[in-house]
Amino acid sequence: MSDLVSTRSNFSSGPARVVVVLMLGLAVLGGAMLFALSVGPTDVDLARAWNDGASADHAKVFGLRLPRSIAAAVSGAALALAGLVFQSLLKNPLASPYVLGVSAGGAFGAVTALSAGWWLVRPCAFTGAMVALLLVMGAARAGGGGNTALLLAGVVVNALFGAGVLFVNVVAEPRNQERILRWMVGGFDGQYAPMELLLSACGVVLVLLLLLLRARELDLLALGEHLAAEAGVDVARMRLQLLLLATLLAALAVVLAGPIGFVGLLVPHALRLCFGAEHRLLVPAALGFGGAFLVLVDACSQVLLAVPLPAGVLTAVLGGPLFLLLLARGGRSKALLDG
Repeated sequence: MSDLVSTRSNFSSGPARVVVVLMLGLAVLGGAMLFALSVGPTDVDLARAWNDGASADHAKVFGLRLPRSIAAAVSGAALALAGLVFQSLLKNPLASPYVLGVSAGGAFGAVTALSAGWWLVRPCAFTGAMVALLLVMGAARAGGGGNTALLLAGVVVNALFGAGVLFVNVVAEPRNQERILRWMVGGFDGQYAPMELLLSACGVVLVLLLLLLRARELDLLALGEHLAAEAGVDVARMRLQLLLLATLLAALAVVLAGPIGFVGLLVPHALRLCFGAEHRLLVPAALGFGGAFLVLVDACSQVLLAVPLPAGVLTAVLGGPLFLLLLARGGRSKALLDG
């Protein structure tokens, strides 16, 4: 019982501190988006773009860069939040939005639509992601449930859908294979309708609010299901709710950007090192800092080489070294994850 009292005293940030962290993250995100609007393969004059609606600069900034930056911000926030939930829920520091096969399922749905020439690529990606979750949960329940069963089921479902993606790519017509390859790398080269971006952003914000309401339960589950049950948490029900919310976030990111890796793995680790283990702070921090990270990565990928790179390439190149750096400092990060 003393452990439970100690746990409650460790997670006691007031609303003011939560608001400060949220505002700090949003300020960083705003700066990242301003940077992304300013840089690109060609130069732009932001003042002219704002004042002259008929100028080429206006078309570049508001027609291309702004929707792209919003998509990157929404995807980065969704991946960071999903990774945060998966790592805490599964008590696995290597967990990410892809650990349950969600990314592979979404990729299979998308490449199937691309190969068939359908225009419903993003709805198919979302459907594939949700089907992957249902398969994982069904397999895990058949295997006795628990975190280990979920992880093993995720590995199997990832392999299954990964093989399906390769098969579809091989049998696709040559004119579709390049589109499939670029989508599989992950990035923001597509066209985004304003309503699509608005609905995706609203989805991320809604899940954020739900996670904030469940921050105490997340703290307790991160420390162990036994402690959570002693504190009165319905562990099975809460695990299911959190899995669904995290999968929804990952699916939203896959729909907008394709399967971009490492964001959901790296950002939660970095945030724990900066803000500690309390989810009342980590959840709002993930919104701003996760979005800012992917916005900056995408902006840099456009100017590093003569040919713009998909953001997924740069996250893959940066992900390994950055994660090794976090592991070098990771004694504290793992301790925070373990409570």
